[in-house]
Amino acid sequence: MVTIAVDAMGGDYAPKNVVEGAIQALQETSGRFKIILTGQKEKVQPILDEHDIQFLPLEFVDTPQVIEMHESASSAVKSKQNSSMVRGLMLCKEKKADAFVSAGNTGAQMAASLLVLGRLDKVMRPTIGAYFPSVSEVTMVYDIGANIDCKPEHLVQFAEMASIYLLYAGQVKNPKVGLLNVGSEETKGTEVLKQTYQMLISAHEKGKLNFVGNIEGGDILFSKVNIVLCDGLNGNMLLKFGESMPHFLGGLFKSVVGKLVKEQKINPESAEVVGKAFKGMFASFDDERFGGVPLLGVNGVSIIGHGRSSATAIKNMIYRAEEMIEQQVNAHIAEVLADS
Repeated sequence: MVTIAVDAMGGDYAPKNVVEGAIQALQETSGRFKIILTGQKEKVQPILDEHDIQFLPLEFVDTPQVIEMHESASSAVKSKQNSSMVRGLMLCKEKKADAFVSAGNTGAQMAASLLVLGRLDKVMRPTIGAYFPSVSEVTMVYDIGANIDCKPEHLVQFAEMASIYLLYAGQVKNPKVGLLNVGSEETKGTEVLKQTYQMLISAHEKGKLNFVGNIEGGDILFSKVNIVLCDGLNGNMLLKFGESMPHFLGGLFKSVVGKLVKEQKINPESAEVVGKAFKGMFASFDDERFGGVPLLGVNGVSIIGHGRSSATAIKNMIYRAEEMIEQQVNAHIAEVLADS
């Protein structure tokens, strides 16, 4: 049976949302996998006691320390070896768990995953991506902050690993890779981008990925590619901008509709219908349906979620971990990189 370690203390609403999400996952799957919760007993046990978990494949490991969201990643990992995060990853290293899931401190999880699990053979740098809304197909951006300053060979390897992830775990046939640039021509951009372009062409010709050329920012939402490739600096700015859009447009919408209702140019019933349509339009911005994403390139499965994760998001993070294991994504990545 697959075993997934879950950081019960990770997230803005931990441990309540984490415990409830884990229980929901077990109840929905009828014992398809086992979950080991790691966390502080005095905070986790009372929540467990509120639920009927007698026949669920759920284990709890008491860990007295917690890596807080605001803590420095490297120092926290070194000083808090008995934290819920580090202990959960150690369970993976000790082969007592097959994957680790957390919505806690992202920087700490990346650092701890690298320190505890290490890298897959030939991986230069692990990478993390994010799902983006698009017109039809799945779209992901790599990298979104794990690697601020990237060399061309790093970017190409991110594209290779992301392609494997979407092919096997995302069920996207022949994922299309686009290099984010200031124009579609191969001569555009910095020297790093020009070199990356040529290396991506070479990887494409060798059948390692499906590179379709440079793309611009305006192409992202229109399903031009499945993988938007960029360094972590640009990727993180793009992610934060995208996350702000529903809140910004929602506030703008309420202001405009409220004014129309007040001026009696539209009745409240019509405003409610339009409001529901508007809300549905932004359903694709909801990251709960994916829950989290794997840190690609580490020698194990480490799923990273958003700090604000709900119980539903936690549940879906656990499903992402199960996909990574069942689809043997790491084994496929190692195979592709073996002849790099």
